[in-house]
Amino acid sequence: MAITWTESLSAYRYPVTLGSFEDAHRYRGWFNFNLALGDRANTLEFESHFRRHASEAIEPWLEVVFWKLYSQPARRNTLARRVACHFQDTGLSPRFLWDACSRYIENPTKENFELLRRCFGFRSKAIAIAATFPAFLNPASYPMVDTRIAKWVRRCLPFHNAADSSGPQLIRPHFLEGSQTVLTMNDFDFAKSWIHWSRHTAQKLSNSTSIAWRARDVEMAVFWAWGGRNDPHPKLQLNPLPSSKSR
Repeated sequence: MAITWTESLSAYRYPVTLGSFEDAHRYRGWFNFNLALGDRANTLEFESHFRRHASEAIEPWLEVVFWKLYSQPARRNTLARRVACHFQDTGLSPRFLWDACSRYIENPTKENFELLRRCFGFRSKAIAIAATFPAFLNPASYPMVDTRIAKWVRRCLPFHNAADSSGPQLIRPHFLEGSQTVLTMNDFDFAKSWIHWSRHTAQKLSNSTSIAWRARDVEMAVFWAWGGRNDPHPKLQLNPLPSSKSR
């Protein structure tokens, strides 16, 4: 049952050229991490790079913002530059950001997530970029969440919930039912269900494969399985995993 999951995680690719940030020259010694492959191993190295430096330097936070936005060429420079200006204007320290992220990880309430989200100066209520940082700081327990994940959940939720009805259940994101185009704070409950489901699924996959799965790995497998803009959706069917008790 888990073979499609390992296949998707092995196929995962998100190559990024950090140096293509238009303001990269302003951050000497940064924006040069090599993500040419963008596979799982390469991504784990980038996560470790962030954790090594993010409590002492502001640049890793900007690197991750640009990394997250890399698939959106029309927006990535503008939004990364806007976050950089917000950090400069407010004087936010890397330690303040680290503590805000840690506070949410330790006590993942809506209020603590909102405090973290506000650290980046976003004008909208969008949550995807802010949700990236708990996943980088604690990938064992926190997956990223974005519209690609939400679309997979909408399509595949019935099969995966039914396969393990006693485990954490996925819920539908609100943004797909209205005119919004991104996940917002109105989708916090969906994001919370995704976190619990990803942790539970990681445990089941760890028990049935040779990989020590993290919540972040579950998310990467789903991200790849859904496919990009020009792919059929999903491009890879991930087998629903029954409860461990039923095996």
